[in-house]
Amino acid sequence: MALVAFFIASAASAQTDIVTDLDGGPRVVEDAGTAIEDAGSPSVKPVVEPPLQLDAGFTGNEVELSVGGSIRLSETLISRFQVDERQTVAPDPFEVRVRVAPELKYGQARLFVEFDAVNGAVIGTPGPTIVADRTPVRFISAVELRQAFLEYRWATGALRLGQQTSQFGLGILSNSGATDAAPGDFGQARYGSLAWRLLAIGRPLYDFGGAWRAVEPVLAADLVVRDGTADFYEGDRAFQGIIGLRFNAAPEKILALTAIYRYQRAEIAPTGERATDAVVIDLAGRWKWDALSVGFELAAITGTTTQGRTTEAPVMHVNQLGALGKVAYQINDTTLMLDVGYASGDNNPYDDQNNAFRFDRDTHAGLILFDQVIGYQTARTALRLSDPTLTGYPPESINLLPTGGSITSAAYFFPRVSHHLADWLDVYGGPLVAFSTAKLTDPYNSRLTGGGATINAFGSKPGDYLGTEVDLGMQGKWDLTPDLHVAATLEGGAFFPGNAFAKQGGRMDPVGLVRLRVSLSL
Repeated sequence: MALVAFFIASAASAQTDIVTDLDGGPRVVEDAGTAIEDAGSPSVKPVVEPPLQLDAGFTGNEVELSVGGSIRLSETLISRFQVDERQTVAPDPFEVRVRVAPELKYGQARLFVEFDAVNGAVIGTPGPTIVADRTPVRFISAVELRQAFLEYRWATGALRLGQQTSQFGLGILSNSGATDAAPGDFGQARYGSLAWRLLAIGRPLYDFGGAWRAVEPVLAADLVVRDGTADFYEGDRAFQGIIGLRFNAAPEKILALTAIYRYQRAEIAPTGERATDAVVIDLAGRWKWDALSVGFELAAITGTTTQGRTTEAPVMHVNQLGALGKVAYQINDTTLMLDVGYASGDNNPYDDQNNAFRFDRDTHAGLILFDQVIGYQTARTALRLSDPTLTGYPPESINLLPTGGSITSAAYFFPRVSHHLADWLDVYGGPLVAFSTAKLTDPYNSRLTGGGATINAFGSKPGDYLGTEVDLGMQGKWDLTPDLHVAATLEGGAFFPGNAFAKQGGRMDPVGLVRLRVSLSL
């Protein structure tokens, strides 16, 4: 069973950034993640997000209260496709999200709270008799706290304590789930990684001048609330220690190296069950030269775990590698983009190795292959394996088998073109081509019908070519008032399966998708 990357260090998900002019002092840049987004590529955020601006709005003793928020409505229609040799699904979720974010400032301190009053699919998701709970589209839920923290800042640093969201690099390790894809990219944020965290960040070498002003060490300690492998409210206790160092010369000139140690146990479980000890090294950055923008993230994970263990392998060795590179080149109103991604794979769920790296499920490539087809096929497999009549009891950590729409065990490239058609309208699209880094393996079929051989969800031997997906989109944005904004996004795609989805008599049929999303934000 593929174990989700042991990561989620839950960095603070701020809306502004501390940056430095090497020949000047600290300055404020609102939404620093737009450095590459402005060139038609999505936000590329720092490895561990810095606190808010140090020199604006926090110098007086007046109390300032503000409230932000958004409403998002989304309808997705998908053609019927197979999730195993017998069952098909046709998800058509109508999703609603209402997000509220009050903020209170006083002097150099602030209190920030963010919560979703409602979030998830109202209708249109496959039922519990078809797939397991962990699906690409979350079920409707009410009142979920995302952030609630206190922050204190001084001239060159800040302390932050409380529940916070997470965004590392390009988001392959951890994604805050704060924003949907910008024009030129595809995907919709649904989850977000959360942790109770103590964070310290600053610039202790600022007085040395020059390039020393851009050196930012980061220290943090986490108790994970929710991420790809742990949920506090389901009894998981995951602790993390984080140390990072980054060179932050400007929003478009950042390099960062972060080390994370994760210790995870179950609150109430037999000795040795659901235990993880892992170390993560993450290298990320972004750089811009005039019209050319580049972003990258490389993450390596090593350690041991008993999540997904078997009788033959009571302890599993974790060795995983993930990488993502993004390039954007702007020519007047047209931007050429290329994404290249890699997630190490594992096609043997029953040995003592766990090598399948998973991107955070809020980091997307395309609309259909990873986010829908593999997401629902693995959710179907988990349900079938959970049948106690098969082995007397469900396998441990069966809940982690579904990918939830994550990119895993794959290598892909995704060239696209985005054109700024008008001040309020962007159109974009391109082909996603993907290959498996380990055979697309269905544990149910491989164990029960394949005798341990590599078998896919249709009971056939898979090839290495996952397929080609062609995606198109258009997004319009309007400012109703200086503080009230509307965005409408229409996206669609067609997925043409490769030989990884081989079945008796050929391959899985093509899959089509159309999505309309409308959001209103303050």
